[in-house]
Amino acid sequence: MTAISRMPARGTGLALLLALALSCAPAWPLGQTLTRDELSRLLKVVDKRGTRTTIPQPVASVLQLQPGQHTPDIKEAAYLDDEGMKHGFGPLNDGSGYFMFRSGASIGQTVYVVDPSLHLVRAARSLLVNGPLIPLPDAEAQRELDDEFHHWSKVLSPGGPNAPKSMNGSVDPMKPFLSAPPNKPDGTPPPSPSAPLPHAGEGK
Repeated sequence: MTAISRMPARGTGLALLLALALSCAPAWPLGQTLTRDELSRLLKVVDKRGTRTTIPQPVASVLQLQPGQHTPDIKEAAYLDDEGMKHGFGPLNDGSGYFMFRSGASIGQTVYVVDPSLHLVRAARSLLVNGPLIPLPDAEAQRELDDEFHHWSKVLSPGGPNAPKSMNGSVDPMKPFLSAPPNKPDGTPPPSPSAPLPHAGEGK
């Protein structure tokens, strides 16, 4: 057999290269997400303005979080958008990803866990802020997560149409983020804004 006969046909070689390229996972999801720069800025906000907060056990349970990921608390940053929706983001304690949420009187609340590359791991939603959380199907959860990343990107992108400005006109990345609420009287951090609120007559 000659050397030429041992070489794959050109079409076969191109097909093999294409198959290898498609089998390699992209560095970022194909949908809406944060850029590396935006994620870096957000982590700086968490570091400088974040507050230590507990993830309630019902939330941790539906997201299948392990104790090492969220106990005794995590550090997260949150902001309120123009429509009155609250958005939050915080790294999990073991470096395995991030916890995210959004909540509002008209939409209830949605909570997410994403991996270090911001790929969806799990999500759950309640139609009422104080209602039970129900796991979301992957396709629906991904659509909502894409929208959530879109909200964060608008806040974090410097110079964008919705970038918050300081008094002198420069971008102020801290302006939209909520100040840390005070600790409870016993010194423990308050629960995450994603915590289901007590039903009427409860928790008084």
